[in-house]
Amino acid sequence: MIAFYPHVRIEKYVVMPNHIHLLIAIQQGPSGASRTPPPTSARASQVIPMFISTLKRLTNKTAGHALWQRGYYDHIIRSPDDYNTIWHYIDTNPAKWAQDTRYVTDFPDPVRRPGCCTNKEVTQMSRYFTKTLAALEPYTPGEQLKLPDLVKLNANENPYPPAPGVAAAVAGAVPGLRLYSDLTEAALCAAIARHCGVQPENILCGNGSDENLLLALRAFCDETHPLAFADITYSFYPVLCDLLHIPQHVILVEEDFSLDLSKYHGLNETIVIANPNAPTTLLQSVAAIEEVVRTNPDSIVIVDEAYIDFAGPNASCVPLTKKYDNVIVVQTFSKSHNLAGARVGFCVANPELIADMNRIKFSYSPYNVNSLSQAAAVAAMEDENYFRDTVGKICATRADTMTKLRERGFTGPDSATNFLFVTTSRMPCKQIFERLRQKGVLIRYFSAPRLSDYLRITIGTPEQMQRFFEELDLILG
Repeated sequence: MIAFYPHVRIEKYVVMPNHIHLLIAIQQGPSGASRTPPPTSARASQVIPMFISTLKRLTNKTAGHALWQRGYYDHIIRSPDDYNTIWHYIDTNPAKWAQDTRYVTDFPDPVRRPGCCTNKEVTQMSRYFTKTLAALEPYTPGEQLKLPDLVKLNANENPYPPAPGVAAAVAGAVPGLRLYSDLTEAALCAAIARHCGVQPENILCGNGSDENLLLALRAFCDETHPLAFADITYSFYPVLCDLLHIPQHVILVEEDFSLDLSKYHGLNETIVIANPNAPTTLLQSVAAIEEVVRTNPDSIVIVDEAYIDFAGPNASCVPLTKKYDNVIVVQTFSKSHNLAGARVGFCVANPELIADMNRIKFSYSPYNVNSLSQAAAVAAMEDENYFRDTVGKICATRADTMTKLRERGFTGPDSATNFLFVTTSRMPCKQIFERLRQKGVLIRYFSAPRLSDYLRITIGTPEQMQRFFEELDLILG
């Protein structure tokens, strides 16, 4: 390998059941090499395929062709932060890893900076499961226990029931269940358009906002066009990338968990920004996101606004969809419209982008939002008074909860969501989480290195938060 590619160094590798991960560096080869290496300015996109081709030839005799069935997915390193993130992934991977010192003698040790990867348990697969997805790690949702007297503050669900007219609307849709649901979701798109101040042709509905994200990534990313996103954000993004074989450009958040959006300027990659971000609760201004959109005119920018209704007025990027043709804003009925169980989400974009995503939708799931969910969502969207009332209650309880937590020695950012992101030195956060769970109070704990000292607490009703504080005070003493 050195004889053929003296300018390529393997720094670490991970051996997975049916493939390998390589962390390689490309630089000017040493003087006197047996072959002349490419110039220092050679593009990684040119060098990596040559290197992989040689690596295949050298390993096929011992590893077999199965190792190379899917080729490779490159994660180009653009900054020390990217390097540290990938190094950390290899360090914490549950599979066997190794460092090959024969190839790294001229490389300095990296600065270890913790990322968001976790040491997840490898689940057992049948012998029939496709080898191309052998390393897929599914998204981990909030725990869904069914216990009496449970206080459930772990999944960012709305604590209030759906709008009063939802039940009647669903009952009215029952006779029509013998027919397929409306393919165009016309009534629902019209209701959403009125709420958002756009036209129905700017709307696409999905089975939860997760499906809209999948449709967008399938339409606007591929093996040669990466998705860029923060290392600490909605953890479904990397799962979708792994599922769809999309290269990932992971950008580290700052030490205070904020996003430096200047790192997203001019990437020429598809970008997704959760705003407000989860689990950090932090909000970016519309002007800051507009600059990302403006500096990436030939790439799609997805703004995931699952919690935007809790962020105050004029926080949404929906107006940017009227000004730019490369913006997709994704929202959901699960949070502020009290319909998590109905599984309805939507996105707002110019009609050409909506047509692109509809092409994907009609290629695999034309009837993606069922008739009952469509009826429920229309009734929920049309009751603006109930919507404003419940959002207002949650925001008021959020402020009161944060005040009480700070009185108890917790710290955390001011939230723009329906949950809080807090830490304390009084007791390890994992211990608080476990002891609350034993008392029937569920909150969320993440074991990832940069998050392991924090708790995510969904805002419930005042009565639920009172129960939370009663149990918390007993635990803290």
